[in-house]
Amino acid sequence: MYEKIYEAYRRLSKGDQAELKRASLKNIGDIPAYFKVIKMTGCKDTEQTQRVIFLLVHTDVAEEEGVGVGVALLEAGVNLRNVQQIVRSGDNSIDYLKRQIVRCKNININSIGRIAQYWGDHARRELLKEFILNQKD
Repeated sequence: MYEKIYEAYRRLSKGDQAELKRASLKNIGDIPAYFKVIKMTGCKDTEQTQRVIFLLVHTDVAEEEGVGVGVALLEAGVNLRNVQQIVRSGDNSIDYLKRQIVRCKNININSIGRIAQYWGDHARRELLKEFILNQKD
């Protein structure tokens, strides 16, 4: 599913891609480019789909096997305080995550897709866990 969404996004015109990148999570569902992606993929118009598209348009997705989001944040030099802010920030947490994702390279599309789709307490906990367990002491 995530690959289909990402490929549909890449097939959009540069203007539509820019429109999606400028969108906030609150208004992404009101943009024509969003519905073009929905039409191309056959996905349902849900909050989960909106979150997936919102994060995928800002993600440097790996061509082959990439790294998980926690590892990508670590490799990008994001510090623990920033990850804790993502985990604790409630409604704004997905926006904070997006700001950090922009810094990352080579992210596994399934990792970012699952986090976006199932964003909640468990996904936040798993992100923090992956980040901390992959830190070098």
